[in-house]
Amino acid sequence: MADDLVYAALERVAETAGDINERIYARYFELCPQSADVMMHTDDGMRGRMLDEVYRLVLNPEPADEEEYLAFEVDNHRAYGAEPHMYRNVLQAVRDVVREEMSSDWTADIEAAWQARIDALGGMIEAAAARTYSAG
Repeated sequence: MADDLVYAALERVAETAGDINERIYARYFELCPQSADVMMHTDDGMRGRMLDEVYRLVLNPEPADEEEYLAFEVDNHRAYGAEPHMYRNVLQAVRDVVREEMSSDWTADIEAAWQARIDALGGMIEAAAARTYSAG
């Protein structure tokens, strides 16, 4: 995975910045204020587990492998009031914090790799939501 720019960026930030979860949630709620209301029932442990899954998704160089899992999660989170756009916002929040932490080492190639990963995952999530929300 060394040639995966998304993986390399996250690995580097993990080594240099430590725990960035609080910063990610702060950025997420900045991008998507209504998510703070949806997540009021969560504690730090639950938020950490959720971000562990987000990291796992982002680190998979084959996002299409996650289509069934994403459909399952979209359906589950619907009961909590999660809306389709909220997922893309959390992915963008992770990217934004990693980019900020990398500062001048962030390149156009890294940006493109992250955007491609976000677009792939976001597209699958939005398609799953369209199926789930129209069926319900």
